[in-house]
Amino acid sequence: MTKKEILETIELRQSTLKTWLSCPLMYKFRHIDKLEPAFRYPGTIHGSALHLILSWLHQGEWKGDLRALYTKALNYYLYASPEEHIPVRWKRDMGKEIEALKVNAVEILENYRSKVYNRDVIVLFSEVQFRVKILGYEFTGTIDQVRKNPDGSIQLLDFKSSKQRPNQFAIPNDLQLTLYMYACKFGELLVDDIWVKPNMLVDSVGIYFLRGHEVYKRKVVGKEIGDEKGSPFMMTRKSIQDLRAFRHEIRAQLSAMVKPWYYPNTASCSFCTYATHCVSRNDNVPEKDIDMAHELLAELNMT
Repeated sequence: MTKKEILETIELRQSTLKTWLSCPLMYKFRHIDKLEPAFRYPGTIHGSALHLILSWLHQGEWKGDLRALYTKALNYYLYASPEEHIPVRWKRDMGKEIEALKVNAVEILENYRSKVYNRDVIVLFSEVQFRVKILGYEFTGTIDQVRKNPDGSIQLLDFKSSKQRPNQFAIPNDLQLTLYMYACKFGELLVDDIWVKPNMLVDSVGIYFLRGHEVYKRKVVGKEIGDEKGSPFMMTRKSIQDLRAFRHEIRAQLSAMVKPWYYPNTASCSFCTYATHCVSRNDNVPEKDIDMAHELLAELNMT
């Protein structure tokens, strides 16, 4: 495919960028070839359900029955979402796994709801769609939450529910988080079916790690049974100069994303929902590419 054809095929969403950074070959399968994953993980569905409930909590369901809300959200993603036809890979008995997910969800959400810093915030935007042009290309996606704290500061949060805590040192260089912040400043948000320009430079951006609200079930060094596992906030700050520099980073990434080349994969294949496509792919290299490679090797005296 040519650069033009790739641009006409892919959607420049935050998920596209995230997939590219995770594994270029998965990006090709998902966004260029339009292949569906072979299965879904329960943990991914669990995270989507938690996201939906957090939006509901701040839209009038703050005192709602958490188990009932989670059941409703989980059933949507299992049986009514656009991906409901993709099978779920359960590790053991489906009923037992669902019950374990419900128990975990209630624990996380109860502790989320118990925090003053969550109760007293003003949620400006929740699960809000955005669009923003960068270098003439329109990027779209969804921002989990933008909140105004009692002290007047504004935070942009991306909720995460993975079992492993994200790397704090990677947060300042996270392109997806910067894209969200860039969209709030230079793009538009869809509010009540109307595109608005917030022109908002948030004070901080980062990840809200939901599993920080899980509690220890047994005693560990420095912690007691029932203590939460840690602060959920993993934040960074960015200036307007950082956002302008972000354009150059996007230019480099976009240049690689639309280049018709051999897409390498990463070492996370055992966890990938596209592994069956990856294993069965045809890796035949065109003759002209082979000839070019031999010429380059000859120049380097490596033939």
